[in-house]
Amino acid sequence: MCNFKKISIFIIFVIMMAAFSSGVFAKTVTIATSNDALTLDAYMLSETPTNSVNHMISEPLTFFDKEMNVIPGLAESWEAVDDTTWIFNLRKGVKFHNGEEFTAEDVKFSIERAQNHPKSQMKSYVADIEEVNIIDEYTIEFKTLYPTPILARKLQSVVMYSKDYTEANTDSHMQNNPVGTGPYMVESWEKDEEMVLTFFEDYWREKPEVDRVILRPITNPATRVAALLSGEVDILIDLPVQDVENIKENGGVEVITLPDLRLIFLGMETTEGPLADVRVRKAIYHAINEDAIVEHVMNGHAYPASQFFPEFVFGYNPNIERLEYDPEKAKELLAEAGYPDGFTIQLDSSNDRYINDGQTAQAVAIQLARVGINVELNVQTKSAHFDKVLSRNTEFYLLGWSTNGDGASALEALLHTPEGKYGRFNLGDYSNKEFDRLTEEAAQTLDPEKRLKLMQQAVKIAMDDVAQIPLHFQQQIYAVQNYIDWTPRPNKYLKPYEIGFK
Repeated sequence: MCNFKKISIFIIFVIMMAAFSSGVFAKTVTIATSNDALTLDAYMLSETPTNSVNHMISEPLTFFDKEMNVIPGLAESWEAVDDTTWIFNLRKGVKFHNGEEFTAEDVKFSIERAQNHPKSQMKSYVADIEEVNIIDEYTIEFKTLYPTPILARKLQSVVMYSKDYTEANTDSHMQNNPVGTGPYMVESWEKDEEMVLTFFEDYWREKPEVDRVILRPITNPATRVAALLSGEVDILIDLPVQDVENIKENGGVEVITLPDLRLIFLGMETTEGPLADVRVRKAIYHAINEDAIVEHVMNGHAYPASQFFPEFVFGYNPNIERLEYDPEKAKELLAEAGYPDGFTIQLDSSNDRYINDGQTAQAVAIQLARVGINVELNVQTKSAHFDKVLSRNTEFYLLGWSTNGDGASALEALLHTPEGKYGRFNLGDYSNKEFDRLTEEAAQTLDPEKRLKLMQQAVKIAMDDVAQIPLHFQQQIYAVQNYIDWTPRPNKYLKPYEIGFK
């Protein structure tokens, strides 16, 4: 009997080892997020949580490394043949999740879909491309309208789709059933409840340590923290600022913080109503005590902003400072503009998209009330908020913006006069011809030093006009179980492929 037991135990051990080696027992990581992706068709919405999930499933021609440098992705190399011609050499042997091979036809289709689909929010990243020409099955040529120094950086935002699969399916199907070349496939998705991703066995890179990823959107901060402390989740995204110190004292959990690229700002309608007057916009700026917001709303986990991107992003102007907090100056400017008794205005904000976004909007409303501006708060879920502001049905709104490591995206998409490829997210219709000229010239300037000067001049004009009011740059805050080995990225894209175990 004793020998029988030993043999049985040995057999069980052998079976378990075989199961581990064959991947039956997958290494699963459960991640608590603050909100869910809104669509799995990556072109239909440009929003970090949505983009982050889509980049787990699908991939672009170029990648970013952990320092936001451009590195090869689905394109293994590229070169500028002349000022307006680029050749990209594609990887061979890359497969989509449905088994189709990735080729130049898919690249041409994807770029043109991003350019031409009426609902595409990726137009600005590919608008510089005039022609897409297939050289051969694994070589693609881009002809640009003018010199485009950061084309490879812009292409990091545009994932590649299968031409055959996409053309065979409707847009609504694509929103829920993506087929990409990425390391993970969608096993299941219950919106706002749970998304399960599994490793794609034919993935072109080496196998990661994580075979299975469970994403759980938990909007309630206290519930999210409880899930971490109970061991239900391995990684928590957006640790509430009020819980940072308490969590740090927990021996089994590590807190990771790093500066974020994301600016939280106030956008304004600049063509009509009180906010069309620059004196009113300056008055609002002077009325906001951002230091108090950082201290009391963000618990010190944010950085006051003076412009549209932080100092480590190309285009930053070191000569620009925040307008000082000065309520009396704000009242003087309001009186000069014809509003000695203030006015009433609605402020639209999300309450579940950014860190303490609803509380930040409330703090702004309280501060503006002190100078006579009566703010009616309209705080909604991020999906409702985005529907409202992206339809330009707003006069005054709180929003966030993150660059791709270069300030051009903010200047071109967020601040340029809305026309053609530019100004897609300029929801307040700010317009300054000299700003537009500088931004367009910078977009076509290959010399980095000259380009930087042009961008810095443009930033100064927009800030002098108070095109928008910068509040703060967020701090990324994560909590991870101490057996997790992982380094977050500056752009806040989650890469389970990079997660390991200690």
